Amino acid sequence: MKKSHILVLAVAFLVSCSGLFCLAACPSMDFTGDCRVGFADFALFAEQWLDVGIQEPNITWVSINDPGVGSGYEGFNGQMSKYETTNAQYCQFLNAALATGDIAVSIQDTYVYGANGSNSGNDFEGQIYYDTAGSGYYYNGAVSGGAARINYSDGVFTVDSGFENHPVTYVNWYGATAFCNYYGYRLPTEWEWQAVADYGGTYIYGCGTSINNSIANYLNSSHPDGTTAVGLFGTYGYGLCDMAGNVWEWTDSIHPGGTYVTRGGSWEDGATYCQVANHSSGSQSYCGYYIGFRVCR
Repeated sequence: MKKSHILVLAVAFLVSCSGLFCLAACPSMDFTGDCRVGFADFALFAEQWLDVGIQEPNITWVSINDPGVGSGYEGFNGQMSKYETTNAQYCQFLNAALATGDIAVSIQDTYVYGANGSNSGNDFEGQIYYDTAGSGYYYNGAVSGGAARINYSDGVFTVDSGFENHPVTYVNWYGATAFCNYYGYRLPTEWEWQAVADYGGTYIYGCGTSINNSIANYLNSSHPDGTTAVGLFGTYGYGLCDMAGNVWEWTDSIHPGGTYVTRGGSWEDGATYCQVANHSSGSQSYCGYYIGFRVCR
């Protein structure tokens, strides 16, 4: 619940209980133990609530220290998410950011926009983050492959049943970075991503020295929804999943053309695109059926 809403409810409760409206002994908001509700109780309540902080998504972190391979290629020392960010995790962010005023939903279109709310993370005010109407792509045996699975209705975001653990798609670089900023995470650079994916320089693909349709979701995997649940194809290297295929992943590196680098290949791409040394790129504002992201800290 939005912090301001909790404070308003608490104050309203105190006001109503200051007269003759509260007849029960020792009300539930009696934190001081005197069977009365006063401003001392409210102060304790506010302090305890503020200590809780923002409810973070349930992310599985993997600690990695890889120095990188070759001159000019940075390594990675920190924690990276085991899985690509899921629809459920991004939906949680959207509901939280809506409550804190850090996103806005237009009644004229299907986009989620950045807004300058109460969360301390950097916002991209007015920029599109997510397209709730992304229709996906009919290709390689998939129907509406990689379609947007998060819906908005009556002030609440929800995920289509069965797609909670699929990687979020139709999220652009702004939307991925805003997710990171909200919780204090970040996107990896493309070289940090490669340092982790190539497993000390020993991997050609994020799933090992070779690739096939039993260990990665890429061209000819023929899954009816395009994307598959994160982790379905196993764990490789440092203990991460889907570093090859499923969805391309946004990074924080700028391509020479001014776009942002993506890595890893997707469900519609051939094996070459899934090599750890391969990269593509997209505009900061591009929302597509084949791009998602993972986070690090």
